[in-house]
Amino acid sequence: MDSGDVQLEQRSDEALAALFLRGSQGAQAFALLLQRLQPVIHARVDSALRRARADSRIARDDLLQEATLAFLSAVTAYRAGRGASLRTFVSVCVSNRLNAALRKQAGAPNEEELLEATLPPGYESMDPQDLYAAMEDARRLQDVMQRQLTQLERGVLESHMDGERYEVIARRLGVTPKAVDNALQRAKKKLQRYL
Repeated sequence: MDSGDVQLEQRSDEALAALFLRGSQGAQAFALLLQRLQPVIHARVDSALRRARADSRIARDDLLQEATLAFLSAVTAYRAGRGASLRTFVSVCVSNRLNAALRKQAGAPNEEELLEATLPPGYESMDPQDLYAAMEDARRLQDVMQRQLTQLERGVLESHMDGERYEVIARRLGVTPKAVDNALQRAKKKLQRYL
């Protein structure tokens, strides 16, 4: 191993991505970065395979190919100093691409159709890294809501977030406005605890 390879080995993931983008030692930097992040890519592929429907015929090799393309896109789009490490950004990008591949294979609507309603206003002009961070926050919120809130609390919170008044929510759910208020307060406390 020559001294240039040793110096490359000592660089951070972010520094390797910058070298790749500048073209300076680009091929070596990219190869080393891919080698370092293979465990992340394979973990995301294995997770996607576990989530795939039992009747799914999607192959591991197909998912690995999608994951590698997502890795390349992530390395190209990554900008340091935006609050996420390259490793985290790659993980999110690979997960999103694999989820889209699984939905496409299952005949479900594509990623854009599914996310259109949940994306923040003005998302078209957002930096990709900020957009992924916002999407990850939304996913985490949905996960906490599913795991921690009762069906009533979830229904009340979602309706409240849609701008519905207590009386309308109460009538639709068949409870009193006071029960709506209580459920909303409980939901807020639970979300504060977990977020």
